[in-house]
Amino acid sequence: MKNSSEIDFARFCFENKHYNKAKELFLNNNMLYEAGFSSLLDGNINGAKLIWNEDKDSGLATGWGLIITDIIENKSHTKAPKYFQTRAFLEVYLNLFLENEYFDWADSVINAYKFFTKSNSETPKFIARVLSAFGYTELTHEFCALAKRLCYYDPEAHFIDAETYLTEEKFQAAYDAVIEGVKIAPNYYPNKKLLQMIKNAGYEG
Repeated sequence: MKNSSEIDFARFCFENKHYNKAKELFLNNNMLYEAGFSSLLDGNINGAKLIWNEDKDSGLATGWGLIITDIIENKSHTKAPKYFQTRAFLEVYLNLFLENEYFDWADSVINAYKFFTKSNSETPKFIARVLSAFGYTELTHEFCALAKRLCYYDPEAHFIDAETYLTEEKFQAAYDAVIEGVKIAPNYYPNKKLLQMIKNAGYEG
């Protein structure tokens, strides 16, 4: 039987990067996906794989975790993810790899974007969003360009591009990007709000 207070403490440990303790508590409560993820973020790839491979009721989350361990170990025979796996987990893993300074792992995931794009064409946009949050502006623009190439009519790709240009104080580029986004989807609120903000700052292009 699961212990709810112990699970709450495990989540607290995870959020505060006490990953080894979180792993122990999750294991005590037979939460194998969470335990494996904690082990991975503790730097123990083999431990994560051992836990996940023991998960007899593995679902999308555990399957994704095993795909990621293949990616970061440069195994080319990894099973392709499903559409919703990439949508649900790619940004979470990439964000936590960067946050925990597993930069080689993050690079492996980013470099595998074509592999993930086969099952979810939004992959470059997901990557761009994380890169923007961490201040990797040049790479953000590269992945926004890839996202637009795959689906030019996705207003969010234009928004991420424009917002990133704003952080660089490249106002003409930001204005151009957000105007294009508004043309594509006039009712997409983030672009409308960003355009108004730019205009309120006295910039009209």
